[in-house]
Amino acid sequence: MKRFEIEHIGITVTEPVEMAHWYQDIVGFNIKFSGQDEEKGVVFLTDSVGKVMLEFGKLPNISALSDIKDHHLQLHIALESDNPDSDSKYLIEKGATFIEKYPMTMPGDYLIVLNDRWNNCIQLVKRKNKLM
Repeated sequence: MKRFEIEHIGITVTEPVEMAHWYQDIVGFNIKFSGQDEEKGVVFLTDSVGKVMLEFGKLPNISALSDIKDHHLQLHIALESDNPDSDSKYLIEKGATFIEKYPMTMPGDYLIVLNDRWNNCIQLVKRKNKLM
């Protein structure tokens, strides 16, 4: 069996460059590539470890995911957090909105769910036992 590693996960958004700068300035992600014109744009960014990239992209005639999702958990960006309560307050001060404290599926885990300024879901995750 051939083994693959994730290179990136792409999300259609309304303002890829502005969104990427928010994730860079507020969350601490690193922009690896950015390009745009009047109709389309794309930004690739990574967290501090840099093993997987997120792609924020805008293309003509393709809706932003945040405009067509039925539930906030259909797609979310999960961020590891040592203190989800404190980190959620920080992100709310920077434009995020609180959605819910999420009921745990694994005992000892703690999650807070937010939306970023563009209505994309962020989970702040504190795991009792790391999965990776």
